Amino acid sequence: MRKFFYVLLFSAALCAESYSQDSTFFYSAGINAAGSTAGVPLWLYANQNASLLEKGSFVQGAASFHRIYNRNNPRFFQWAGGAELIAYAGKKSDAFFTDLFIAGKAGPVELSVGQRKEFMGLGDSLLTMGPIAMSPNYRPYPKIQLSTPNFVNLIPGNDIFSFKFSYGDGLLGSAAVHYGNVTSVPDIYLHQKSLYLKLGKRTHRLNLFGGFNHQAMWGGEDKIFTGGLKRAEAYEYVVFGKPWSHSRVGNHFGTIDVAAEWKGKRWDIFLYRQTIYEDGSLSNLSTVSDGLSGLRFKRRQKSENVPAFRFNTLLFEFLYTKNQGGAIFDYLNGIFGKDNYFNHYVYNQGWSYRGRSLGTPMIAPQTTTRDNLFTTKNLFTANNLIIAYHLGAEASWKKLNFLLKGSFSQNSGTYDDPIRPVANQTSLLLRVEAPLLSAKRDVFGLSLASDFGRLYTQNIAVMVSWRKSGFIW
Repeated sequence: MRKFFYVLLFSAALCAESYSQDSTFFYSAGINAAGSTAGVPLWLYANQNASLLEKGSFVQGAASFHRIYNRNNPRFFQWAGGAELIAYAGKKSDAFFTDLFIAGKAGPVELSVGQRKEFMGLGDSLLTMGPIAMSPNYRPYPKIQLSTPNFVNLIPGNDIFSFKFSYGDGLLGSAAVHYGNVTSVPDIYLHQKSLYLKLGKRTHRLNLFGGFNHQAMWGGEDKIFTGGLKRAEAYEYVVFGKPWSHSRVGNHFGTIDVAAEWKGKRWDIFLYRQTIYEDGSLSNLSTVSDGLSGLRFKRRQKSENVPAFRFNTLLFEFLYTKNQGGAIFDYLNGIFGKDNYFNHYVYNQGWSYRGRSLGTPMIAPQTTTRDNLFTTKNLFTANNLIIAYHLGAEASWKKLNFLLKGSFSQNSGTYDDPIRPVANQTSLLLRVEAPLLSAKRDVFGLSLASDFGRLYTQNIAVMVSWRKSGFIW
C-alpha cells in the first residue's frame, strides 16, 4: 500500500513538469521558540497540525514551498503541489513533512495524492476550538482524494444551487489492538467522504448550507476476528456503514452540518452547527444534542494601519458531548448508547493519529491530562463528557494584529470512569504580531498562553516567532 502511494506521487510529479510555465509559487519560513512549564498550554499547540510540541520548552522551525492554482488561468487542466518541512528540538526532537502532495484539477474536480493539511466541516477555520470530526490538530497522513475544493454550480452559469464533495482513503500505518486474536495489525486505513450543498448566490445577502462528513478507521479485520472479512469485502462494509457481527466494521465518526451566512454592509454573520453521529446513532437521532454550535461576526473590510483599536472577527462557540446516546448499549434492542467518543473497543489509539486527536482537541489524550485521571492504556482519552464555552477574537491597532482564544470547560470523564467532582478547566491564548519591514513579508510575533483548572496541570508559556512569506513569481 505504501509503495502504491509513492508510485502515484512520483508519476504525478513527472506529469506536472510540462505545466510549470503557468505556475504560481508561494514560499513560507518561520522559527518559533517557546519557554514553557512541563506541559505546554492547550491553545499554543492545538490545531497546529502537530507542528508544535505539547511538553516542555522547545525551538521549532518550518519551511514550505507550494504551487497553488491560478484562478485567472482559463485552462481546464491545472496542477498544484506542496511540501512543508517541520523540525523541532526540546524534550524530544523530530523532523517530518506536514504537506507533501501533488494535485491536479480537471475543471472543478481535483485529484490529490500525498499528505496535506485539511479542514472538514462547516465552521470557522481560524479562531475555532476545532471541528468535531476532523480538525487541523493532527499530523496529515498519506491519502488519495477526489474532491471539488470549491462549490460547483448545479445549474451551469447560475450559482443559486451549488455543491462540494470529497472522497478519499488514507494510510495510518500499524496499530495496537486490545480485542480479538492479535495485539497489533500492520496497517489500518482511514476512509473519508463528505457532501455539502449551498443555496444562494454569491451576490445574495443570505446563503444556506447543509451536508455531512463521514469517516471510518478500519483494517486488519481478517486478523482480529475469527472469520473476519477480507480487505475488499471489509472496505464495502466501511463505505456503506453496513452492520456486521453486532456492530460495524471499523471505527465510524462524523457530523451532520448546517449553517447560514448573512452578508451585511459592514459585517458578515455566520451561524453553524455540527451534530455528532457514530455507529447506529444516526438512525434514531440518539446523539442529536451532541455537537458544536458557533456564531461568528467578521468585518467585511479589514483596513491596515487603523489608528484606533478595532475588532475584525468575533467568534462564540458551544460544545456539548454528554449525551452519547445515553448510558446503555444494546445492539439487539436497537439502543446505541455509550458511544464513548474518540475511544474504540478494538483500536487502542481511538480517534487519533500519532497521539493527536483527529477531531476536536477539547477531547484530549490521556498523555496530556493530569496523572490522577488516567484510566487504562487501551483508551485514547479519559474525558469525553464535556460542556465547553469558547471565545475567539481577531483585532488590529495601527500595524499590530491581535488574536485571542479563551475556553472554559466542565469535564465529567466517561460513562465508565466518571470524574467526580466535575473538573473545570480554563485555557487562554493571546498572540500579537507586527510586520518588521515595510514590505510586510517578515512578521514578528509574541504569544502568551496558560492553562488553569483540574483537567490539565497549571501550564504557562511564552513564545516568540518570526515568519517570512510571499510569492516568488
